[in-house]
Amino acid sequence: MGKREELLRRYEKLSRAAMQDKPDSCKRYVYYRPDFKYRRCQFSRCPYGKQTDVFRQKPLKRDKFS
Repeated sequence: MGKREELLRRYEKLSRAAMQDKPDSCKRYVYYRPDFKYRRCQFSRCPYGKQTDVFRQKPLKRDKFS
């Protein structure tokens, strides 16, 4: 398998995974931050208007930055 074909397979796999996410999921947006301890988005308000509350109910036990 060539490098080009490998990249194509990887792209297909990622696109299928993105389609399986919920339509209201923020995982496909640029500002989604799963590593932040207290919120899910880079901003305090969702720039796309998808989420009313970007802050987590329970903070993560540990984030990458600490």
